[in-house]
Amino acid sequence: MKKVVTSLGPSFFFVFNIFVFGPYIIYQGNTDEFVASLPSILGSFLWPALLLLLVLSLIGLLLSGKTHQLYISIVFMIGVLIWLQGNFLVWKYGLLNGQAIDWSRNAWRGWADGTLWVGLLILACLFFRKVHKISTVASIGLTGVVLVSLFFTSLQKPEIWTPQEKSALSALPPEEIFEFSSQQNIIQFILDGFQSDIFEEIMAEDFDRYSTSLQGFTFFREAMGSFPTTYMAVPAFLSGRTYKNHVPMRRFVNDVNRGKTIFNVLYDSGYETDLVCDGLFRKGARYSNYCRIVIPYGGGKEENLKSESTLMIDLVLFRHAPHFLKKFIHHDERWLFQRLFSTKNKKLNIRYFSHQAFLDDLIEHLSVKRNIPVYKYFHLMTTHFPIVVNKDCEYAENMPATAENTKVQAKCCLDNFIRFLDELKKKGIYDSSLIILQADHGHGQEIKMTNGDSPGDKEESINVRKLSEIAGSALALMAIKPPQSKGNLQTSRAQVSLTDIPATISYFFNLNEKFDGRSVFEVDPDEVRERRFYFHEWQHEHWQSTYLPRLDEFVINGSVFDRNSWRLSSTYYPRRRSK
Repeated sequence: MKKVVTSLGPSFFFVFNIFVFGPYIIYQGNTDEFVASLPSILGSFLWPALLLLLVLSLIGLLLSGKTHQLYISIVFMIGVLIWLQGNFLVWKYGLLNGQAIDWSRNAWRGWADGTLWVGLLILACLFFRKVHKISTVASIGLTGVVLVSLFFTSLQKPEIWTPQEKSALSALPPEEIFEFSSQQNIIQFILDGFQSDIFEEIMAEDFDRYSTSLQGFTFFREAMGSFPTTYMAVPAFLSGRTYKNHVPMRRFVNDVNRGKTIFNVLYDSGYETDLVCDGLFRKGARYSNYCRIVIPYGGGKEENLKSESTLMIDLVLFRHAPHFLKKFIHHDERWLFQRLFSTKNKKLNIRYFSHQAFLDDLIEHLSVKRNIPVYKYFHLMTTHFPIVVNKDCEYAENMPATAENTKVQAKCCLDNFIRFLDELKKKGIYDSSLIILQADHGHGQEIKMTNGDSPGDKEESINVRKLSEIAGSALALMAIKPPQSKGNLQTSRAQVSLTDIPATISYFFNLNEKFDGRSVFEVDPDEVRERRFYFHEWQHEHWQSTYLPRLDEFVINGSVFDRNSWRLSSTYYPRRRSK
């Protein structure tokens, strides 16, 4: 019995960290990234966890004498190392959004992790008798610490343990998502991160074709977003309100969602509003129908749960493994377990192809069945990193995120959007519709600027980015087709912002609410207009942070492409209004 307890204690501590506590830590910090509930994901780990626990324990039982003591010592020490790595040595690798990780940077992390792992394992082997003696009590004690931590964090977020599946886990969107109005349609189509100078380059390469396909559209080449990432960019262009690090970020988003946004105003004005977006931006909002594009798209509940579970175990291993093993697990976003246990259509495990599959489904099933005004909001991630397609728009591995490859993928996405427009034309609702094609922010790819590239005095800002990169983050695509607009694609030099979009929609449809900003079609192209951009560096953990560590407010008085137009106005730190 003593041998059973000795084998079981360290083995349980090891397994519990991998299959329970590790997933809990990942999930509670990224609840909006998962469409399956935590109990469902943990339930899918039950048999693998029991099998691993059984194997580890049986090996310990089958060994005897010094070999048994050495084995238990090593299993215990690996469990301790996993716990330390996942809870204390959590290095920052940036946002895991498809961008490549530069493993050559911060190589000291590998040396630090390697020294710790090798050192403690050597000590476990050299002093295995002493380690063996304390392993059972220490395993039980550490497991208790983990359980207490889990208990108290669960009290703060009890909703994490809700057993019901999230509604977004359904295999396909509700039918209403595909149904448009015979009377009036407002279509707001977001291609995430589509930088407008890339759009302009694509236009120039085949202008006659795109000019005809985008009939009635006006492209605003000077259009600016408000933030370099989605989190605060979306609330800004839905409401016209901008975040200044003055309140907790999640509270700000929730307040915006419940307030005067284009979602809520159109809903209150009698429009049926259909949203296809991340759940973060619909919480508290008023709408008719909602869909989140699951990955894999259309795979069914069982397939989606499988995908979520493999994603989770990959993230857990990435967090708990030493630096030199993370590269093998990450594999340039082609994760270890997702490669081994992917769906039948492996491409659909990649966000680009699931979002593209949704668009294909939308085009195929698009119908005109409603007799009241309809507002459609589609937010697709096909233009976002990673780069996964070649010039033929077919899946390609190991595509570096170069400027040329970024443009290739953006062109594929634009061509697919035009297929959607062609279907609207076939159904006879294109001309009468207000259609907005936009990004939420730019990629952050350098743009060509006049009058230099320096962000100013070193004392003005501690940002390591060039101003041309910061400006690239601000340069968000905006092209709008008003109702009954005719003629080929036009280009406007008007100095507009995405925060003008609510006012633009209100301008065309005489909505009761008045938004900050102006209709983009009322801004004279020769007018010099003051606009603001709020720049911050982004890390994945900022999704759950209370505040941003630093938020720089740039005032742009003139063209976004002119260095002399940019001025660092204020820096907002947590809980303080300005520098």
